[in-house]
Amino acid sequence: MPQQSAADAVSSCANSGSTILSGLDLPPVRVDVWLVPAVTEESDVERIAGAWLSVAERERLNGRRLAKGRAMFLLTRAVLRRLLSAYRPDIGPAEWQIGRSAEGRPCVLGPVSAPAFNLSHTDDMLVLVFTANGEPGVDIESLDRQLDAIALAERFFSGAEFQALQALPPVQRQDRFLRLWTLKEACVKANGQGLARALRDFEFDFEEGLRFYPAPQEAPPHRHWRLWSATLSGLRIAVTWRCAEKPCSSSELRVRQLSWPDQVSALDCTPEYDCAL
Repeated sequence: MPQQSAADAVSSCANSGSTILSGLDLPPVRVDVWLVPAVTEESDVERIAGAWLSVAERERLNGRRLAKGRAMFLLTRAVLRRLLSAYRPDIGPAEWQIGRSAEGRPCVLGPVSAPAFNLSHTDDMLVLVFTANGEPGVDIESLDRQLDAIALAERFFSGAEFQALQALPPVQRQDRFLRLWTLKEACVKANGQGLARALRDFEFDFEEGLRFYPAPQEAPPHRHWRLWSATLSGLRIAVTWRCAEKPCSSSELRVRQLSWPDQVSALDCTPEYDCAL
């Protein structure tokens, strides 16, 4: 049986026909997740979005030598700008000023306020998350990614997490490692800390499924969290949302697919892990 592609995996979760991307709303109690299959030809994006890039973005694109890497970088910037303009139709895609916050988190610097966002990608899939309130984080990994789970867990996980992972049967270790790795990385990105320093600070235990303990030394201090993790036929996706108000814990999480340049489909993705506190 042929292996299912990432794009096919996402499409198999669609629960509605496609529509054309237009103006979007984003209430404070919702998290929007967008899955975008990779494009193989850079020209498919350049033709529409090439003029949207800033000088710095164009320099970064030109510095990439591999065709696949160039295509994904261009798609990432084009989709980010297109979706920001869908949330704020009064601002054109080329007008957005994209930079980093004081904590190093990617953000909109102008010309007007816009939803907070975060993004991640594999070779075949881009994922973006937007919120109107608080800070989001997201990570995506391929389940068939080749890695040494025990060695990485010993380096980046807490002692208790490492021991729990070692105690699992070998066949379960890879799955549990990727579940924790993506959740931890999404937490770190939402909090704005350095990856290597902070991964072990967001701890999970394996009793009763999976339980989350926020880093006690968060700066700023611990606030409300929503964590969500799902698998889409070969892709593990983790989304986190960190905010000051209680609605964070009762938020709606909406997942959609955007097929470049403007085809939108709603997705029905049941999470395997969903935690609010």
